[in-house]
Amino acid sequence: MVDKTIIAGVLMDENTTISFVEICQKCNISEEMLQDMMEHGLFPSHSMSVDQRTFVRIQSACRLQQDLGINLPGVVLVMELLEELEHARDELKILQHHVRDA
Repeated sequence: MVDKTIIAGVLMDENTTISFVEICQKCNISEEMLQDMMEHGLFPSHSMSVDQRTFVRIQSACRLQQDLGINLPGVVLVMELLEELEHARDELKILQHHVRDA
């Protein structure tokens, strides 16, 4: 017998915002945990809702904590390193494109 898994998600565009309560529900975290994430600088605290990009960042942080058991300061470090890696890869692609065109 084949075990089938159903994966569900929500499609959001760049202009969609999600409230803190919705974040807590979707990520299965407490409001205190979300507040701790905000205080550690994982996302800005300008309003009581976040955009899609920030929501994805929060989801990633939650997975790092829940799946790998990384504490919050460690999560912040990992997220910063991942962003630096992504930025470096983007720069490398640009440089490779310029070298090919030269």
